[in-house]
Amino acid sequence: PGLKDFIKFSFFDKVNKKFIIFRAILEGISDTITPNYSDEKYIGRPDKVYTYQGADRDVSFSFNIYPKTKQELPVLMEKLNYLVGLCYPSYTSEERMISPMIELTLGDMFVKTPGLLYGLSITVEDSTTWEIHEGLQFPHYIKAQCEFKYIGDNVLATKGKHYGINWLPSGKTVPFNTTDS
Repeated sequence: PGLKDFIKFSFFDKVNKKFIIFRAILEGISDTITPNYSDEKYIGRPDKVYTYQGADRDVSFSFNIYPKTKQELPVLMEKLNYLVGLCYPSYTSEERMISPMIELTLGDMFVKTPGLLYGLSITVEDSTTWEIHEGLQFPHYIKAQCEFKYIGDNVLATKGKHYGINWLPSGKTVPFNTTDS
C-alpha cells in the first residue's frame, strides 16, 4: 500500500545494463528546450531571415537522499557512487572509452528516455548529521543536482511525442502536417 505514494524514478546505465533506483524527494524539475536558428541579412532587406538549425533539450532536477537507518546508508552511498560514475566512461578490453549513456525515468514525464548525465552536483546539506561509526562516516542528508541532456528516441517534430503521455500515438514515425483550419 505504501508504494502508491511513490513515482517511478530511476537511472539506467545502458552501457553496463544496470538500474540505479533512488527513493528520494524530487525538487526543482525544469525542462528547457532551446531552438537554434542561424540568421542572415540580405542587401535591400531591413529584417533578418532565420533558418532553423535544430534544438537542444535539457532537463534539470534535484533530489534529496537521506537514509532512514544505518543499514540503508551504505546502499545509498553505493548508488550515489554509481551515479557519479555515470559522468565518466566505461572501457573496452582494449582500453578504449565508451561514452556513458543513460535512460531516465521520472514519473510518466520521462519513461526510459535516452540521454546523457550532462552535469551532476552533490551537496552535503549544512543541517545534516553524520554517521559516526568507522567506515560509515558519511552525511545523512545529501542533495544531488542533475543536468540531463535529452536525446530521446522519438522523432522530434512539432506534432511529435515529447513526454511519456501514453494516450498519444507513438512518436517513432514522422507525423505529417495537416492543414487544419
